[in-house]
Amino acid sequence: MPRTNHAIACRELTKFYGRQRGIENLNLAVRKGEIFGFLGPNGAGKTTTIRLLMGMLKPTAGDASIMGMDSWRDSVNIKLKVGNIPGDVSLYEQMRVHDLLDYVDRFRPGPDRLRDELSHRLDLDMKKKVKSLSRGNRQKVAILIALMHDPEILILDEPTLGLDPLMQQEFYAILAEFKERGRSIFLSSHILSEVERSCDRVGIVKQGRLVDVRAIEDLRKNKIRHMDVAFREPVATAEFESLPAVLSVERLNRHLRITIRGEVDPLIKQIARHEVLDLTFTQPSLEDFFLSFYGPEPSNSGER
Repeated sequence: MPRTNHAIACRELTKFYGRQRGIENLNLAVRKGEIFGFLGPNGAGKTTTIRLLMGMLKPTAGDASIMGMDSWRDSVNIKLKVGNIPGDVSLYEQMRVHDLLDYVDRFRPGPDRLRDELSHRLDLDMKKKVKSLSRGNRQKVAILIALMHDPEILILDEPTLGLDPLMQQEFYAILAEFKERGRSIFLSSHILSEVERSCDRVGIVKQGRLVDVRAIEDLRKNKIRHMDVAFREPVATAEFESLPAVLSVERLNRHLRITIRGEVDPLIKQIARHEVLDLTFTQPSLEDFFLSFYGPEPSNSGER
């Protein structure tokens, strides 16, 4: 693959495990300085893609590059320059956290200049042994290992697994700061809200294939959402069904469930004509998202 101005580039990237497809004919490019979301259900091929990018797997066909370096041939150099959180974090159980970080530091050139700051922000006890840590604190260690050397590129596979909501919020803030400094971030997730809140663009993978790449604003405009509204007095469903973005209206006494795709402002204004007792706006599940774009997911697909 020729050198590229993109932070990450894949060309016809393919990996089969025997007859099982991991990822097939993947073409994408991550721009410098952007957060690129890689979205798909479990088993869609996200982790396979990241392992190929990091040179942990050899492609069946096609190739990938990071900062112009071939992901397979230059994998050692890439690992020195990239911050990676794997989907299956594995740490040395008997080491204390600070000793593990010292050990990792010896493999990298230059100082880990963000180590103290990030360990404080992640509220991580550096004196504890890894084996005594909770699932969330182990994930914090993985985050710290990936970020403390301030890499130019981050490749993150389900990075918030095990983190509580407050720590997730802090993690997103840290990512935003990395982006402000011009870092490029590849964020794999099966959580739609995680991708939506942090990414500039998103690639959508299904059954081992990249089916779409779009700006995050376009994603917001097209996703399906559910609004549950309780009115003080009965209202006619027809006044909501006639709105262009409304897909369906279900009634239960004075309560309506309104399913909508697109702009919500006309619906909100129509609801405001009545006295409302309660209103809940439910974010879509990933299943809703894929049904709205591409139809139902087949079961037992076999991809990784």
